[in-house]
Amino acid sequence: MDFFSNLMLALLLASSANFGLALAPTKSFTTASGLPVSRYGLGGAARTTQPSCLVPLYVDQIKKKKENGAPFLFYYNPRRYPEFMSGIKQICSTENRENLFVASGGHDISTNGLDQRLSDCLEYCGKEYLDLFILEYILPNELEDEVGGHSSSLKPGPKLVSALKHTQTWLKNGSVRYIGLSTHSHMVGKVMSYCPEIDVLMLRYGMSHKDAAETISFPAAKENGKATIAFTSTRWNALQNGTDDVQFDDAPTSADCLSFVFGSESSPSPVDAVLHSARDEDELIESMSGLRKLSEEEERKWRKYGEIFEVSNDDNFDEFPEERLQALYNYS
Repeated sequence: MDFFSNLMLALLLASSANFGLALAPTKSFTTASGLPVSRYGLGGAARTTQPSCLVPLYVDQIKKKKENGAPFLFYYNPRRYPEFMSGIKQICSTENRENLFVASGGHDISTNGLDQRLSDCLEYCGKEYLDLFILEYILPNELEDEVGGHSSSLKPGPKLVSALKHTQTWLKNGSVRYIGLSTHSHMVGKVMSYCPEIDVLMLRYGMSHKDAAETISFPAAKENGKATIAFTSTRWNALQNGTDDVQFDDAPTSADCLSFVFGSESSPSPVDAVLHSARDEDELIESMSGLRKLSEEEERKWRKYGEIFEVSNDDNFDEFPEERLQALYNYS
């Protein structure tokens, strides 16, 4: 970092000397040393140009209070954003690795593809082990219909079965500690929650993408004891830009979007952690500082706000709108 960047970072750290997250850490997954994990995870995103200084800033903030839990870091293909990944690599070499929770994954689920991606991931997180490996973006067509015509007959297809079997070898040799799966389809999330090989479900969830999650995947995850991580909770940062709807004078902040995934005090959600690809230092600090359980009034407000985006879907964010209809009209 240049002098100005270092100065800005120092000022941000000084202004948040007693930082503490309002939400207790999750115990659904832990670090190698047994620490519960922060419910706010810092993720890397190829859609943004995130500076390397975000990583040490985030870790420093989380470490200020034991009650914050352990830092939770996530990245997709590590070759796609070298600056952010340099921060990951640096922090994993200077911090006690056993007190960090680091996750990554890949979408090529062939044996060779999985092994290559794990090798790439390990290069940046200390080379010995990855805490959580995610089979990324599993699609409905990767499931197999045993009978036909009903969701209850779905199960993992042959390629998925083979991939899951292969990941178990990583658990046995210690190169990975947990296995997870990410998907934009809540039907996939439901089906895969019944797989004993899966520990964590990474699901799209937020104020503008909630009905299918709350009706289809979340109940199944809870029934089967799967941890859940929410992602794309800002709708690719579209929610903070506001809407032309006259009902809403203000748009949610990033902190509002992230807080929504945890529900309100009277109606908490089953989400264990949320991933956020903060774009700069200011957004990171503001989002972490504002993370909270919403009031019932806030939750109602932002649910209604999110419906505007769900109904129009102008950005094609909702890839499986039929799942929302299933949730709304209670058919299977």
